[in-house]
Amino acid sequence: MNVFVVEDAVQVRKRLVEMIRTVPGVTVVGESGSVSGAIEGALNFATDTLLLDLQLVDGTGFDVLKAVKPHRPNLHVIVLSNFSIPLWRRAAFAAGADVVLDKSHEFARVPEILRGWMHATQSRRKHNDEGNIDVRS
Repeated sequence: MNVFVVEDAVQVRKRLVEMIRTVPGVTVVGESGSVSGAIEGALNFATDTLLLDLQLVDGTGFDVLKAVKPHRPNLHVIVLSNFSIPLWRRAAFAAGADVVLDKSHEFARVPEILRGWMHATQSRRKHNDEGNIDVRS
């Protein structure tokens, strides 16, 4: 699984990259702290999962989702934010996020979520190898 990390706080981004690299089978294919870098990474790298902060130096994670999701509807997205009130969570889900986490106390769930998605993908592939059709690419 290829993950692109989008976080404007350099120390937080480094911590996320280190945490993700501990998950077997997961590769960090790039990182950025900006909307433009996130869009480029999601569209031009072999990205399976976007780990996305909502507040970025040149805009928001919503800007990224609006630009990326029409082209990559099956891209997995984990949104991390300090703005975790229900209104922000609903908006993130409506924009295309699969998971919304509060940075202050759910940060450490990222590896668990990635492992779950990898397991589901492997199960789907095994199922396809047995002659069945995968409905999600």
